[in-house]
Amino acid sequence: MARTKRSRSRGSGSIFKRNGRGAWIAAWFDHTGRRRERSTRTTDKAAAERILAKHVADAALRRDGVIDEQADRFAIEARRPLHEHVDAYIQHCERSGQTGAHVRQKRDALQRFIDYAEAECLTGITGDALENHLHAMKCDGLSARSLNYVRSIAIAFYSWLVRTGRAKSNPLSVVTKRDEARDRRRIRRPLTEDELARLLSVARERGREAWYLCAALAGLRRGDLIRLKWTDVDFDANTITISDGKAKRIDQIPMHPQLADALHQRLAEHPAIGAARVFPEAVTNRTRQRDFLRAGLAREEVVRDDAGNVVMVGTGTRAKPKLRVVTTDEDGREIDLHSLRTTLGTTMARQGVPPQLAQQVMRHASYKTTEKHYVVLGVNDAAKAIDAVPAIQMPETEAHRATGTIDSRPVELTESDPPQLPQQLGREMGQSGAMQCANEVRGVVSPDSRKSLAMQGHTTRSGSMRKSGWADSNRRPSDPQSDALTKLRYSPQDEA
Repeated sequence: MARTKRSRSRGSGSIFKRNGRGAWIAAWFDHTGRRRERSTRTTDKAAAERILAKHVADAALRRDGVIDEQADRFAIEARRPLHEHVDAYIQHCERSGQTGAHVRQKRDALQRFIDYAEAECLTGITGDALENHLHAMKCDGLSARSLNYVRSIAIAFYSWLVRTGRAKSNPLSVVTKRDEARDRRRIRRPLTEDELARLLSVARERGREAWYLCAALAGLRRGDLIRLKWTDVDFDANTITISDGKAKRIDQIPMHPQLADALHQRLAEHPAIGAARVFPEAVTNRTRQRDFLRAGLAREEVVRDDAGNVVMVGTGTRAKPKLRVVTTDEDGREIDLHSLRTTLGTTMARQGVPPQLAQQVMRHASYKTTEKHYVVLGVNDAAKAIDAVPAIQMPETEAHRATGTIDSRPVELTESDPPQLPQQLGREMGQSGAMQCANEVRGVVSPDSRKSLAMQGHTTRSGSMRKSGWADSNRRPSDPQSDALTKLRYSPQDEA
């Protein structure tokens, strides 16, 4: 290939034309010592030399450390077309083993965000742009969970840019997450024992009992049911292995005896090799709704348009109102196939299964996820918990009878018994002195019992009776168990 070349001094690069025509090509050595060639996109030699001089000068500045190489790369990547970064990220997601549906959702969500922000490069992807996009989605009626899903995709995309050295930091991480608990559009409820029995009775007649039992007794998701193979079912070890689940790990869960019997029966009715799927034909959502309707778990409603008119299907004499199957109750709670997982989590909680074990069965990363989303307990469960608390036993003692706590009948005193004087009288006696005490109790306590008062611990100091000795002799019982019970029975009402 012939070249038209102009020689230059060493280190200043050169320009040439391929085949003696076209635009000038600039050739130089960059700051790492590698030879670079780039078209100047001009046939003007003077302009081509100025472009070459710019490349040579930039290489010298980077080689001498005047220009930060990393910062310069961030600037170059920021000027690249945005669709190139998105394409590279989608290819990364495909290579990492993500499902095709999830990758398509990521591409669509990113494209809608880019179109809303009208961004052509990375400089147009900002936290404010994402916040405005999420607000517009909320105004369109989307739930907080949908907004968080789009937010997570956008943040994951920019985090990948940071990890691959295409961006310095993630400006989208400042966007806060929406509160899904306050904006739940779908609230699932567990099935009762009667509802689950009716559903299994309907499913048994149509050969779908094992499908629902795998969800209700093993907590399998719809995707797990579709991918389940007979090699994953170990009847000897009584376990089911989930090797390609949502968490992308291998999980083994114990198999309930009722589920094992149903799978045994299914294998006997439909013999298959180990690599075959347990359910070659998945139960569609429409079929599931019909099963719920036959079991009395759902109802049919007439479909109406926005104006409130009945939507008709068919023409002429065959026209009839369009019906839909509704699986929500009067409280707006819904039941579907995933509700059977909620039924399993709630049942284990009612049976007192520790949350850590329930987490393993449900295959969650944290037991908090199990408790928050898959355990639904109501007032009846709380009432049963209260009923299980044993009553506080209050045994009768002599001290309670003496103070009137249990038996309010008056106590007859004899000369040998210690005086039972009020506590307030004791405090007044301690404050007024021994002489006043003697005057106030004269007529209440006989002179012969004054000696017994002194023997009960009532000593005098500077001519006065001790207050503490009087209170101790009348308030504190001699039995330690009675003392503890007295403290348990104390309340502000007693003080009043």
